[in-house]
Amino acid sequence: MAKIDVTKIDGYESMSAEDKLKALESFEVDEPDYTGHVKKELFDKTASELATAKKQLRDKMSEDESAKLKEKEEREELESKYTKLLRESEISKHKAKLLSLGYEEKLSDETAEAMADGNTEKVFSNQKKHLDSFEKKLRGEVLKDTPKPTPDGDSKTMTLEKLRKMTSQERLDFSVKNPEEYKTLYGGNE
Repeated sequence: MAKIDVTKIDGYESMSAEDKLKALESFEVDEPDYTGHVKKELFDKTASELATAKKQLRDKMSEDESAKLKEKEEREELESKYTKLLRESEISKHKAKLLSLGYEEKLSDETAEAMADGNTEKVFSNQKKHLDSFEKKLRGEVLKDTPKPTPDGDSKTMTLEKLRKMTSQERLDFSVKNPEEYKTLYGGNE
């Protein structure tokens, strides 16, 4: 609600309450300035006319224009699907190569997507993870294949001396179970 500017009434501060009331009742407020504003009736009328014009334009649009618009929308959809398929194909190729290099399934998925997206930071980070995992796996295999030392320091490998100390039956069993090693050690000379 608009307030009355009492400074526009001469001597308002020194008036009595009855004089102030009379002065306020006789005070005329200036009309508000609506410059730059549109009246609601005019706005509603223009919006209605615009909606009618749009409807008429749509109705007048030729079948050819409608067909062109539909064709354009279908082409854009096909291009979008094609781009998506290319990306999926690229990811799939990268993943196959990474799996053949020994990458774990999850890591190969992440790395293949990073390669397709051009995210080299992620690719290098995943490469380091793969190398760490590979090194850990390799160390485990090497340790598994390494013969354990015996408490007395005696090695499990067969020597010519050990072979000669065996009984005939033990030598026969060894030659049957380990023919290559037997030939190497004994050279066929019994």
